[in-house]
Amino acid sequence: MDLFLALAGGSPPFPDGSRLRLHSCFSQAINVSHSGGKLFTFHRYGKGCSPTGWIFHHDDFDEISRFIAADSTLMVKDGSFTGCGYTLRNRRRLNFNVPEGEIALPNLHKFSNPTGLLGPLNEAVNQPDHPIVNLLTHQLDRWLAGQTPDWSALIGLGPGLTPSGDDMLTGALAALYSHPQILALKRCQHMLPDFQSLLQMTTSVSCGYLDSAARGQFSTPLVRLISRLAQSRESESAIRALLGHGHTSGADTLLGLVAGLRWLSKVFPGSHHA
Repeated sequence: MDLFLALAGGSPPFPDGSRLRLHSCFSQAINVSHSGGKLFTFHRYGKGCSPTGWIFHHDDFDEISRFIAADSTLMVKDGSFTGCGYTLRNRRRLNFNVPEGEIALPNLHKFSNPTGLLGPLNEAVNQPDHPIVNLLTHQLDRWLAGQTPDWSALIGLGPGLTPSGDDMLTGALAALYSHPQILALKRCQHMLPDFQSLLQMTTSVSCGYLDSAARGQFSTPLVRLISRLAQSRESESAIRALLGHGHTSGADTLLGLVAGLRWLSKVFPGSHHA
């Protein structure tokens, strides 16, 4: 039996005996799905890792894509995946949590990468009162007031495998999970609808990212950027790495992060956050 060892990743959110099938296969990612709708992703090295994913060397990734194309069923056993004649295991568990502390606004003036809905990123961040940004911050206000947010106008909005509105919301949640006063409320996990409700609102790939974000777990490029901002370290390389995620996903996530940080500075003006 061929054994493929992932470089690093998260824990599969499936019990032993679960059966998964090929969902979608791309040049940088292979998604396998559970009958309940949750996905797990095998990433090609170089683009980071999602909270429900593993990273593989290029050659191993190519071999795995061929195996799964030929036999699209995987079984889960002891945290590993087994197929017809091969096993996938993980070497190292990654940390997908953002650090808690003061986060500075990222300097985005030189980045004209396109967002999905608001044009170039460096112009979009200068539109804090844009209706789409207000869709986000208004629901954050509702949540802080103890009401149930209504994300129906934002989740699933825009282009992409992970729509722009979803990416913005993920970025904003990353900002919130870094803030001590927000964490003290112990309500972040109730910010979004449950997974099955999310499946009715957006793509299955995006559901995975939003479901992880609601639990305070984010992709490694986003965690790395926030860690650098929290430590006042050089962040341009981390910004560029995040911008390399998808066509507009990285830019939309950054836009949401900025919106979240600005919202925090408004509702907690004495915290010096952002």
